[in-house]
Amino acid sequence: MAITTSNKCNRFLYKGVFNMLLAGILHRPESEDTAILADHCVTIRLKTALDDVAKIEMIYADMYLWQEGTPMQTTEMHRGLATQSNQYWTLAVTIPTNRLIYGFRITDKSGQTIGYGDDGFFDDQATNWAVAGHYFHLPYLHVSDAELPPEWVKNTVWYQIFPERFANGDVTNDPANVTAWGQGPVRRESFYGGDLKGVIDHLDDLADLGINGLYLCPIFTSPSNHKYDTIDHFEIDPHFGTKADFQALVDGAHERGIKVMLDAVFNHFGEQSPQWQDVIKNGQQSRFADWFHIHGWPVGRDPQTHQLNYETFATGAAMPKVNTQNPAVQDYLISVTKYWVEQFGIDAWRFDVADEVDHGFWRKLCGALRAVKPDIYLLGEAWHSSQALVNNGQFNAVMNYPLTQPIPALFNHELSLKEYVGKTNLQLTQYRLPNQQAMFNAIDTHDTPRLLTTLNGDVTKLQAALTLLMLLPGSPCLYYGTEVGVAGGADPDNRRCMNWQPNADELALKAFVKQLVGFRRAHASALASDELSWKIEGQCLTLNRQSATQLISGRFNLGTTAVAASATPAVLSVGVHEHQLLAGGFEVSIN
Repeated sequence: MAITTSNKCNRFLYKGVFNMLLAGILHRPESEDTAILADHCVTIRLKTALDDVAKIEMIYADMYLWQEGTPMQTTEMHRGLATQSNQYWTLAVTIPTNRLIYGFRITDKSGQTIGYGDDGFFDDQATNWAVAGHYFHLPYLHVSDAELPPEWVKNTVWYQIFPERFANGDVTNDPANVTAWGQGPVRRESFYGGDLKGVIDHLDDLADLGINGLYLCPIFTSPSNHKYDTIDHFEIDPHFGTKADFQALVDGAHERGIKVMLDAVFNHFGEQSPQWQDVIKNGQQSRFADWFHIHGWPVGRDPQTHQLNYETFATGAAMPKVNTQNPAVQDYLISVTKYWVEQFGIDAWRFDVADEVDHGFWRKLCGALRAVKPDIYLLGEAWHSSQALVNNGQFNAVMNYPLTQPIPALFNHELSLKEYVGKTNLQLTQYRLPNQQAMFNAIDTHDTPRLLTTLNGDVTKLQAALTLLMLLPGSPCLYYGTEVGVAGGADPDNRRCMNWQPNADELALKAFVKQLVGFRRAHASALASDELSWKIEGQCLTLNRQSATQLISGRFNLGTTAVAASATPAVLSVGVHEHQLLAGGFEVSIN
C-alpha cells in the first residue's frame, strides 16, 4: 500500500481514502512519554491530533527474545486525556524482562492503518513489522534511573509558612523596628516579629487542621523580612531564634506526623554575605572572585552606562548571582544542604529560582542528598513547564503553577469550561506519572496575590477552588491563613500577619478546610493514581477519578441557575439545597 503526502495539510493518504494528520502524532522514548512505574512495568504514551484517530495498538516485545522466535504482543491503547489540540493515548504494560522494543499501529476513522516507530511512519505490512529499526527501544528499564519520588509525598498536604508573619512566640528576639502584629498596611521593609517559637506554639493547630507537610520560607541569616538574600546558610536568623528552636520545631512536627521542608536560595547570595563582601573589599584578588558572574572591576555600576557589571537575581543589585558551575561553590552549597539534613533531620528541600541554575550542579547536589537520605523530597521553583528540571538526576517535582493558575481563572469566568479542561489536561501530560503525583500544587504562595483576593473576596469560590485543587493529582499546598480567610494583593500585601482571632465566618471556613484536608488525606492514594476524566454539562463541570472499585466525583456549577444535585449523597458540599446544586455550588461524592 503506497504512501503519499500532501504538503498543504501534512497528511498521509492511502489510495486516496486514508486521511490522518501526521503533524499531530508524536512519541518520544525516554521522556515523559515513558514512565517506569516499577520493575518490569512501564507506561507508554502517544500523542495524536484531536478527533483524528479511531484506535491505536502497541506492538511490543523483548528484542532478543523476539529475534529468537518469541512473537510480538499486541495490545490496544487507552484513550486518555485530551487537550485543546491533541489526544493522548496510554498503555501500562508488564513485561517478563526489563527490555522493550515497541511500535504503534494507528487506525484512522475510515479503518485504514499505518505503522509508526523510531524512524517515522511505514506501511502496515508484515515485512515492515519484521524490521527492528522500525521500533522504539527501551534497552533496559532501570528502576533506579526512574528516580521515583518518595511515596510519602503523594500522601502529603503541605502548609506554607512565611515565618516572619505566622506567629510571634518570643518577643525578646524581635527586630528593633517591629510593627504591632497585624497593623497595616504591609510594607516591603515591615517586620512583625514572627519566629520559630511562634510556629512551635501552633504545631497542634496545624496538626488539628490535618496537614502533614510544613514548608518554611528561608530561615537563615538575612537582613530582610523574606530572607531570600542569605548572609549565612549555616545559621538561623537571630530574629527567628536558635538552632535549638529549629530542632524543637522539627522534632515537634515529626511527633505529629508532619514532614518539614526548608527553602534554599542558591541562585544568588545576599549582598551582605561574607563571600560578596570579600569580593567588594579585595576585588580580583578575592578568593571568591570566581564565585559570582562578574564582568568588570571594581564591581558596581559602569560609570558610563550605569549598568551593573555583575549578574544578579532579576535586576536587584543586592542579590549577586552565584556561579554554580564553580566546583568550590558546588561543594559549599552541597555541604549546606547535607548539614541541615544530617544535623536536624529535615525531610525535603525547596530550591528557589531553580530554573536559572546550572543543571549539572543540580544533578550533583541531588545525588549527594539522595545518598544521605534516600527518601528526601527535592523540589525546584519554576513558573513554567519544566521537564528539563524533573528526573534525569535532578528534582522529584517543581512548583506546579501552570496547573494551578487556571483554577482561579475558571471560577472568575476568565476561561470557559472547555478551555480550562484543555489547559489542565495539557499540564497533566507534561511529566511522567510518578512525578506528576509529586508535583507541588499551590494556587497561591508568598509570590502571588492571595487566592481570596484573586477571587474578589468570594468565600464560596475559594472553597470550590480548594476543592478542585484537592481532587487533582499532585501534592497540594495551602498558604498560611487561607483557612481563616486571610486576604492580600501582590507582594508585599500577600504576606500579611496570620489571623489568630478569627470571627465566626472565618472559623466556619476553617472547619470546611479541615474537612477538605481530611477528605484529601483519606483518599490520597486514589487521588494520586486513579484515572482522571472530565464531563461538561452546560455550565456544570465534573471531575471524575475512577478506579476498578470506586468513583470519586467533584461537580461544580459555574452557571447562574440551579441544577439537580447528584443522586449520590455528597460527602462534601457547599450550595446544595433541597436536592438542587445552586449557582456557584459544588458537591463531592463517592460511588
